[in-house]
Amino acid sequence: MSIEAGSISQLREDEIKYRGMFENALEGIYQSTPDGRYLVVNAALARMYGYETPADLMNEVRDIQNQIYVDSSFRERFKKEIDQTGFVRGLEYQVRRVDGKVIWISETARAVRDASGAILHYEGFIDNITSRKEAEAERANLEKQMLHAQKMDAIGTLAGGMAHDFNNILCAILGYTELALVSPEIKGVNRGNLEMVLKSSYRARELIKRILTFSRPTDTELRPLKLGYILQETTKLLQATLPSSIGIQVKMRAEADVVVADATEMHQVIMNLGTNAGHAMKPKAGLLEFELDNLNLDSASAEGLGIPAGAYVHLIVRDTGKGMPPEVLEKIFEPFFSTKAPGHGTGLGLTLVQKIVRRSGGFIKVTSRVGMGTTFHVFLPQSKEPVAPIAIDKTRLAKGKREQILVIDDEIPILDMMQQHLRKMGYRVTTRADSMEAMNTFRADLGKFDLVITDHTMPGMQGADLAEELGIMRPDLPVILMTGLNQPPDLSASRFAPLRSVFQKPIDFVELSHCMRQVLDQSGKRH
Repeated sequence: MSIEAGSISQLREDEIKYRGMFENALEGIYQSTPDGRYLVVNAALARMYGYETPADLMNEVRDIQNQIYVDSSFRERFKKEIDQTGFVRGLEYQVRRVDGKVIWISETARAVRDASGAILHYEGFIDNITSRKEAEAERANLEKQMLHAQKMDAIGTLAGGMAHDFNNILCAILGYTELALVSPEIKGVNRGNLEMVLKSSYRARELIKRILTFSRPTDTELRPLKLGYILQETTKLLQATLPSSIGIQVKMRAEADVVVADATEMHQVIMNLGTNAGHAMKPKAGLLEFELDNLNLDSASAEGLGIPAGAYVHLIVRDTGKGMPPEVLEKIFEPFFSTKAPGHGTGLGLTLVQKIVRRSGGFIKVTSRVGMGTTFHVFLPQSKEPVAPIAIDKTRLAKGKREQILVIDDEIPILDMMQQHLRKMGYRVTTRADSMEAMNTFRADLGKFDLVITDHTMPGMQGADLAEELGIMRPDLPVILMTGLNQPPDLSASRFAPLRSVFQKPIDFVELSHCMRQVLDQSGKRH
């Protein structure tokens, strides 16, 4: 064999070897012109971009910048960088496959130049990094959720630290103001001033309740109820509170509207969504629409909404307000986020709505377009249980029947205020500011008192321990434990648990009056 024949044979072997490497490579390999045409591509790149063969890719793509790149500006960045340095390394960007699917790639390439330095073509390698990018996005989402959870924990810590003292202060302000307003001697400007104090104190009480909602489980009464009835009652109230320029329409199409939820909380959900919508439509006129319907979601429909399949009661709240851009929309359920002016909102309304809906086993979704309005969708699981009977009216004080009450609290102003309120309700009241002194008073006449109301956080002996000691002396004694703590004491393990109740400060005396009547009537004490 001649030297020339051997060289040709070696060249053929090398060509076969390198072509095999080119065609069987897992990475995409290509050569392309600066004006955006492929000169050569391998099978891996063709598959990556969704084409049957390399020839299909080269024939169909005549403008790489506009046919392949999702963001065409990256092509300019690629060309500028490779022109300046001669190469790019690990450039990451999104490309669009022939089927429309968007994937992430990482590209490493160099420029091939002629003798004068002009670029003849580019050649490089491309990796499909979509899986890595999706994993990074998932990790970023998890980190965002973790930061959100940490924020919620911080809110809980803040609430726990301030709840007791803040509630005691509010308790005294509310109690004494209410007492003062009972007097007919308070008239004119003074009465108006006190009414403003009371109104502001109620706002403060609601704010601390909302904050506490995020830091501890709340005692909700989940029971079967007709959502349509609550919707009708709440929209009547909204009609009276929203400006007359805002029209309200209610469309009731749900034949089965029973859900398992807390009635007060459902009222709060509808009110919050309605008042938010009203705010979005001010100062111009607008239309607020409520729709209630049944929705049976199969697997495909449920997957599209991101909720489980099943039967739902579907509440829609739609407004014609100014709408929200995406960057605002993604934050609306975050605590303390608000688009309202300072002093016009706490930023807790929608966060509380979301928490209530989730606690009721439901889901909430929202869509919005700037200038077109916002629509909230609330999906609550439909219940087949019979509707629970309506609770007794608790809007008025439940009067006492001259029962003897022992009240214990180390805060003298609260003790004095409690005594005045309970006497006006119709009870006979004895007060003590010290746990041990209260024990001695009770021990002196074990049958005297029909009920003991005690604060929990006190020096010497805490209220829960005092209740246990009193129970040992008289097992049939009912005790109401008052607390302003973030985490109320758990009395379920007490042997006297059926006769023990926990009442949260600041005190709502209407609510307390019904709590007292309930425990007194159940205890069967004669008067």
